[in-house]
Amino acid sequence: MRSRLAALCIASILLSSGIAAPVAGSSASHDGPTLEDGAESTLHINLSEGGDATVTLVTGYNFTQADERDAFESLREDEGAQSDLLERFTGRLQSVAAAVDNDSEQAVSEHSVDLRTTDERGLAAFSVTWDGLATVDDRTLTVTEPFASGFETDRTVVLEGPANATLESASHDPTVETDNRATWDAGTDFDGFEAVLSLPTEDSDTGVTGADDTSGLGGLVSVATLAVFLGGKTHLARE
Repeated sequence: MRSRLAALCIASILLSSGIAAPVAGSSASHDGPTLEDGAESTLHINLSEGGDATVTLVTGYNFTQADERDAFESLREDEGAQSDLLERFTGRLQSVAAAVDNDSEQAVSEHSVDLRTTDERGLAAFSVTWDGLATVDDRTLTVTEPFASGFETDRTVVLEGPANATLESASHDPTVETDNRATWDAGTDFDGFEAVLSLPTEDSDTGVTGADDTSGLGGLVSVATLAVFLGGKTHLARE
């Protein structure tokens, strides 16, 4: 009963609000969000070499607090609620992709629900596959829309390219940057956004970085964050 009420509450918020931006798993070519990404509610955008992406909303649960543990267990045991939330999230982003005015023919489809745990922490990740999110020109990936047209969120945003990619430029300075990954703080205004990543040529000798450690979450968000993030705090607006 508790899980059904929680699912109905989240679905109600989702339906009555602006666009929701979820959590995502990874494409086959690289790793996606880890338990460490659940330290904050994180919007994780994981690009493939072909320009498609897995977009994921990552939310952490602190099992040392009984209400958060109970909420996570309720969600894990209710596959219907998981499917419903993923379907609603996918529908929201499909509307955004359909409104994008460029040549990338963007399209969104359901990808996965990923629930992970350690002894004291849990992670919930709702993911969609976003075809054509980045434009591809030779060995270069460029990300602009839909973020350039007024994307706002109070959550951390992570853009990650393939493991052997290099972030060449970004219109908005990242808070943290590695070779193939950039992170922007919550509250960043992405108006006019553009990020460019380069891929090595086929005859380049490149190494592949290892997967992120999945052992920790750091500071944790409250159990209500998933519902709030899916509901009202994130939206995409055309100027």
